[in-house]
Amino acid sequence: MGQMLEPDLLTELPAQLDETSGLLVLQNHVWTILDSGNPAAVYEVDPSDGSVIRTVELLGASNVDYEDIASDDEWIYIGDFGNNAGARTNLRVYRIPRSALEDEGITQVAVDTIRFTYADQTDFTPAPNATNFDCEAMVALGDSLFLFTKRWLDERTRLYALPALPGDHVAQVRGTFDTDGLVTSASWDGIDRLALLGHENDPVQPFVWLFNSIDDHDFFGQGGIRREVDMVSHQTEGIAWYTPDEWIISNEMTPGFAPALWSVEVGQTVDAEEPLPTGPRLFPLPADHEVRIVGLKGPAIVRVVDRTGHGIEGFRVVPDQPIELGILLPGMYTVLVAEATRTWYLPLVIAR
Repeated sequence: MGQMLEPDLLTELPAQLDETSGLLVLQNHVWTILDSGNPAAVYEVDPSDGSVIRTVELLGASNVDYEDIASDDEWIYIGDFGNNAGARTNLRVYRIPRSALEDEGITQVAVDTIRFTYADQTDFTPAPNATNFDCEAMVALGDSLFLFTKRWLDERTRLYALPALPGDHVAQVRGTFDTDGLVTSASWDGIDRLALLGHENDPVQPFVWLFNSIDDHDFFGQGGIRREVDMVSHQTEGIAWYTPDEWIISNEMTPGFAPALWSVEVGQTVDAEEPLPTGPRLFPLPADHEVRIVGLKGPAIVRVVDRTGHGIEGFRVVPDQPIELGILLPGMYTVLVAEATRTWYLPLVIAR
């Protein structure tokens, strides 16, 4: 895991911001949103004392469960996609012009609405804290929004992409990564680095995954570096690049802990002598007629099973050997990879 990140407390936040759930740094100004049941608004916060400098009301929006906020060169995006029970059919992202936050005189702005569903969700039976279709993390890049889900069942994250345009869309699967915990926020540095914030449960142990040298939206292709954050039992909800060498992290109010903003040095996560994680992964995802297991060190026994546990009998593969998927129907599977003394469970999505 490497050395634990040591955060510096910037400020506690006022009661008004008890449920801070996402962070955005825009021209050195810090903005946050609040989650379910709070006003449909965006708040500028003074990171030196926690005071609310400005509130911008979102006209035409409601707040079912705001979870993350992101930006590109023209727009600000507010993710109303918290879905702890996996039952929502009104997932959406609100869009406002960047100028609404950059102009200090603006206190209200009308929203555009980006509505979406997940391509691989067919069951909407409520399952509180037991669904793989919750989401609290988003970045905007190019002409797309990228969502990183909070998968309660397997504690991975699944990457989805959808157009950053108003209307009705289907979020398409672009990959899955084993974060070994629940992802609660994401931030893009504007060049080629992605940070994912999250936490383990029992006890709540925050962590940050850093992905470097990202090319062509392949966020997970180079692997990542994970560091735990010395904030045990703090429910960390927001992360943003404050400077190229510093993150700002927020936690919401929980028993014994006030809501607060923290500074964390990005440089603490870089260790040239530590190799990136070497566990195997599937490529491409989603797959069509064949898939490869990238990162195998030697021969492995592979078995593909569906959601019911039925599947293909075990077979042997060697590194970079293509696995034919023609006999499998489109859908979600798990690939069991028994390599030496360890077994890996890799999510597989087949889409044709």
